[in-house]
Amino acid sequence: MNTMPLFGLLFGAVFAGMGIRVMTVGQRLRRHGVRVPGVVVGLRWSSGNGNDSGVYYPTLQFQTMQGSVVETESDLGSNPSPVRPGQQVMVVYDPERPQRARLDGVGGKGVLHGVLFLTVGAVILVVSLVAAVGSWL
Repeated sequence: MNTMPLFGLLFGAVFAGMGIRVMTVGQRLRRHGVRVPGVVVGLRWSSGNGNDSGVYYPTLQFQTMQGSVVETESDLGSNPSPVRPGQQVMVVYDPERPQRARLDGVGGKGVLHGVLFLTVGAVILVVSLVAAVGSWL
């Protein structure tokens, strides 16, 4: 029995799940998030598989409405980075969990990232499911 379709199903489910999570967090931040000024204090490079491809994750520092200073890394990365260290930005954060914060704006909402992950995951799931059914028949 060929196990490759099973790995594809698992991989596709993980990608789709990541897309759903990114969109869910974005939706919560859009509905309940607090927008405050902040600063980018760093960028962390994360390479996907050890080669030159990868994404930059911004580390954001901001003050909550309660006066606490928070420094956290956004869960959304991109390449190229739309920001640079030292840059003043608007941040949206979850008032119940201030460590959950993103850059405010279109990219920070996570819609594009979420749809991309969900679409890739769904395509991998469908292709793997077709391959699995074909190998079982």
